[in-house]
Amino acid sequence: MTMKIWIVIILYIFTSIFYVLSKEIEIDNIAAVVNDQIILNSDVKKILFLLKKEGQDFRIPLKSDFLKEKVIQKLILDELLLQESKKMNITVTQEQINSMIKNIALKKNISMNQLKNYILFHDSYSNFSYKNYEKNIKKLLQIKIIQDYEINKRVNVTEEEVNVLFKKLIHNNKKFKKINLSYILIPLVKDRSNYVIDDKRKLANSLVTKLKKGYDFEKLYIECKKNKVLFSVKKMFWIHLLDMKNTFLKTLDVLEKGQILGPFLGDKGFYIFKVNDIRNNKENISTEFYVQHCLIKPSIIINDEESRNNIWNIYRNIKRGVYSFDYAVKNLSNDFYSANKNGDLGWISEGMFHGNFKKILFSLKKNEVSEPVRSEFGWHIVKILDKREIDYFYNFKKKQAYNILFFKKMVLEKDHWIEDLKNFSYINIIRP
Repeated sequence: MTMKIWIVIILYIFTSIFYVLSKEIEIDNIAAVVNDQIILNSDVKKILFLLKKEGQDFRIPLKSDFLKEKVIQKLILDELLLQESKKMNITVTQEQINSMIKNIALKKNISMNQLKNYILFHDSYSNFSYKNYEKNIKKLLQIKIIQDYEINKRVNVTEEEVNVLFKKLIHNNKKFKKINLSYILIPLVKDRSNYVIDDKRKLANSLVTKLKKGYDFEKLYIECKKNKVLFSVKKMFWIHLLDMKNTFLKTLDVLEKGQILGPFLGDKGFYIFKVNDIRNNKENISTEFYVQHCLIKPSIIINDEESRNNIWNIYRNIKRGVYSFDYAVKNLSNDFYSANKNGDLGWISEGMFHGNFKKILFSLKKNEVSEPVRSEFGWHIVKILDKREIDYFYNFKKKQAYNILFFKKMVLEKDHWIEDLKNFSYINIIRP
């Protein structure tokens, strides 16, 4: 998506909730009444102007009556949601507004000043002030907060529902493949006219034909890498076949190493892939530890050697029975946060530990206390309260099952909620 289209979309969303109320309003300037608020024809015309100006890029039908009706319905819905947010006393801080603007700029790889300047000085929006832009973001955040609150309150996904879908998702687990790919990308520039897209497609097809006739992919890869104006390349990365299918083509099948795939049209342009390797999905088993610890940290008061001596003294006293491990945690540990929970760090994956620390954890039996061990945080005495084996692939699929169910219910509940809002509100669209 080009910068120009993206800015228009943002401004369409924001402008769609930006209502200018005037003290002197003639009745024929009102497009709709929503409870005790009005929507003006000028608000509708403003959005229609933006959409028609960028109509070719959006590729949407621009029939006047159809588009006008859609815009009015959007403005009515936004007003209803804003009214609900006011009833709930939802407030949005300047910090939240700044954070959202910063995220918008980061996602498009531009600075906040560049975003601000584009809004202020672009010829289409010369009358749109940055202050209004911030106000519209505030309203957008109010709408998002009330939507999230209401939908989360209404949606309930049971464990039983998750398990049923989870079993379906993992039924064909052995068929899931992980593939190692390299690609050549023919990027699409800002000008995405049909002529340009067809031109790029012809180039991509000619390269694929060349490869399928026996031309060496590595040689072509090197040639394209040198020509950074026309091509972008990436070599040897792993991806799940399911992710490839979701991104490019549902019916995509990977049969053998060396296979050429594509060209596929993605967000950035036309991709040509080579399959370097195929790996059938295996269980991804990892160990998690339920950890309790006592920590002595080096500081400006005691150096690392003194910290080491202190932890060894504590360890020897525990072994001699002078005091218990729990006593040491509560009274001597420098980790004040966990000390209030008896040194309880909860379940931690083995991937969070390294070197000698990891070896000691695997060597400990349940409820056994370790000798002092060094980490980046200081000197620890560790007690393993429990261990468990986790298959991260199955964990991922279970979360995926929950998200699928939640999204389906969310769409239904959102529709029901909006319908309820409309039924209990006064809405009058003023027809010319």
